[in-house]
Amino acid sequence: MKKNIIILGVALALLSSCSTVIQLGKLNMVSERNIDTKGEYVLIKSYAGGNQKEIKKALKKTKATTLDAAVDETVKNVAGGEFLKNVKIYGVKKKDKMFLFVEGDVWGILGNENFRGFKIGDTVQWKELSITKKGTITGLTDAEKCMVKEEGAENSKSLKYSNITKVNE
Repeated sequence: MKKNIIILGVALALLSSCSTVIQLGKLNMVSERNIDTKGEYVLIKSYAGGNQKEIKKALKKTKATTLDAAVDETVKNVAGGEFLKNVKIYGVKKKDKMFLFVEGDVWGILGNENFRGFKIGDTVQWKELSITKKGTITGLTDAEKCMVKEEGAENSKSLKYSNITKVNE
C-alpha cells in the first residue's frame, strides 16, 4: 500500500513539472515598435510561428517573458518583418515561470528584407573542409540560415549566417 502511494506521489510530481500551453488571447494587429502608417506594407509570411515545427521550436527556445519580446522573436524570424496581424498569443508554463510566444501573419515592406546585414543578391564566401567557395544569396530562410547558390551550381543550399562572409565586389 505504501509503495502505491509513493508511486502515485512521484507520478503526480512528474506530471506537475511538465509544461502546459495556454492561449492568452487573439489580437488583430500587434507591433513592438512604431510603424509608418503611410508605408506600403505587404504580407511577407502567412501564419508565422503557427505550424507544429515552429511551435515545438518556440517551446524549446523561447526566453520571452514579456509580450514585446515574444512579438519581436516572431517578427525577427521573417526577413523584412515589421509587425503582425491576426495574432494569437500563447503562454507556456515551465516549472514556475511563464514564457510567451506568438503566431500570426508577418507584414513588412518589400525590398527591406535582410538578416544580420545579409540580403538577397549578396555575394558571399564560406569554407567547406579546406576549400573556400563563393556564391550568391538566393533566399533568407530565417534568423539562422539562408539559401546560397554556389557559383557553377544548379541548386541553392542552406547555410548558417555564422558560416558565411560577405564579399565586396
